[in-house]
Amino acid sequence: MEIRRYSDMKITPKMLQAAKGEHPAELVFKNGQVLNLFTRELLPADVAVCSGRIVGVGSYCGEQEVDCTGKTIAPGFIDAHLHIESSMATPARFAGVVAPWGTTTLIADPHEIANVAGLAGIEYMLGQTGLPLNLYVMLPSCVPATPFEDSGAVLTAEELIKLKDHPNVLGLGEMMNFPGVLAGDSGVYQKLEAFDGYVIDGHAPMLSGRELQAYRLAGILDDHECSCEEEVLEKLRAGMFLSVREGSAAKNLDAILQTALKHHLGFDRMAFCTDDKHIGDIEREGHISYSVKRAIELGVDLFDAYRMSSFNAAQFYGLHHLGAVAPGYQADLVLLDDVRTASVCAVYHGGKLVSENRSKPETTPSPYPESLVHSVNPAPVSQRDLQLQLDGSPFPCIEIIPNQILTKCAMEIPPAVDGLFVPQGNYRKIAVIERHHATGKLGVGVLKGFPVNGAIASTVGHDSHNLIVIGNNDADMLAAIDELKRCQGGFTIVQDGRVLGTLPLPVCGLMTDEDTDTVEQKLAALLKTAHSAGIPHGFEPFIAMSFLALPVIPEIRLTDRGIVKL
Repeated sequence: MEIRRYSDMKITPKMLQAAKGEHPAELVFKNGQVLNLFTRELLPADVAVCSGRIVGVGSYCGEQEVDCTGKTIAPGFIDAHLHIESSMATPARFAGVVAPWGTTTLIADPHEIANVAGLAGIEYMLGQTGLPLNLYVMLPSCVPATPFEDSGAVLTAEELIKLKDHPNVLGLGEMMNFPGVLAGDSGVYQKLEAFDGYVIDGHAPMLSGRELQAYRLAGILDDHECSCEEEVLEKLRAGMFLSVREGSAAKNLDAILQTALKHHLGFDRMAFCTDDKHIGDIEREGHISYSVKRAIELGVDLFDAYRMSSFNAAQFYGLHHLGAVAPGYQADLVLLDDVRTASVCAVYHGGKLVSENRSKPETTPSPYPESLVHSVNPAPVSQRDLQLQLDGSPFPCIEIIPNQILTKCAMEIPPAVDGLFVPQGNYRKIAVIERHHATGKLGVGVLKGFPVNGAIASTVGHDSHNLIVIGNNDADMLAAIDELKRCQGGFTIVQDGRVLGTLPLPVCGLMTDEDTDTVEQKLAALLKTAHSAGIPHGFEPFIAMSFLALPVIPEIRLTDRGIVKL
């Protein structure tokens, strides 16, 4: 594979002189212990920095010195795969939340915003400037994710090639259309061939056997969808790199790392990622720092845990200037009070302090095109459109599996009156409405395990992000649809014809530029309202419903085209 270089560091005479100790470095971290991921040692040493680069590790003096007595100096953390849009925050706001936890690099797949706005959405993400971290992008490979749904855009290989050589593009994002890969679909292979020599991410939950072999043969290099022991073993044996996911809805870290420990697999082919993690969860428990802490608690060697947090991902994605504390590496550094719990004291990006004692750095959101705030355009929906005809025979109901994004197909006979489904008991009506181009496409189904009284609706519906509404009566469902059209996207709850609460997400119906503390307060209030409307505590309704229209995850989903069974 061709190695692309994402940093053209120029070695200046001043840097060389500082490395040799002939004059003070611009910045020196003094009296700390360095986490050396090459020799697996904690070494007492100073770290000298010039022009945002580490020029030496040893004994140095500097024009500016930071006393690190009692601290461990570690490389900044890397999130190997995430969708910033899932945080509900714009990139600058999101960066301000994760940077205090030691994250200095994000490898983002913006397929959420791309499914709404196409290339314009990706260009908005690539145009972010002044962030307190590095933002790299994997170009979305599946917009739409499957032929079973309708998104706001269709991205072909020809369109993706337009952004291929952008300095912050690392490769092709998660190839969710594994049926297309296995079938030799021409459109899929045009994309794979266009990105030959780049990293191509995978997405293949529970794919195994010869089909997994064919998927890997197609050039797909990694996967973040492992959820059980057999899947971990089979994908590693096939030569795949694993992104160890610990997000808000999908929590796979324990299962993957316990498998690796049980079978003495080693950890060089693994890196930490969050995929989809909400701001509130990050604020409470941390970001990649949480994964490091949890890995060490499970018995993973300290150096393996930190390699998974930084070096492994940097090597895999060709970011050879990141991921270690050594000469030539970018001075993305985390000062730790406690190395075993990943307790962050201060964070530096390119040698500049961005956070101390978990203070939030000031960030200025980049302007977005006006087109990105006019994305909720469903055709008019009537009560007749929401009717679901039943014939008295078993019907494929979508059953939620607690704490999982997987679903179960339950063949049952739902309650009905005069041949029409009537939500009651553990059954609720779910509808997915095409909201991008007013096509009028609408799917209706039966949902089990989502006990809302009234209606709850969202424009966050992976991956095509059509409008999802769940309720126990059609009138409230229609009112919820109208409310999201009015505010141009977000979350809402309606009961007895009255809007109980709404969290607007006007940027493509996915994100907001509001301060994250304000957003979290609004979300907390909305969740409290959801509990009063019948949603049990411990169940996060907006995360759960966001995956109910995602037809690349087994076992059954609902899209704007109807029920999809895998």
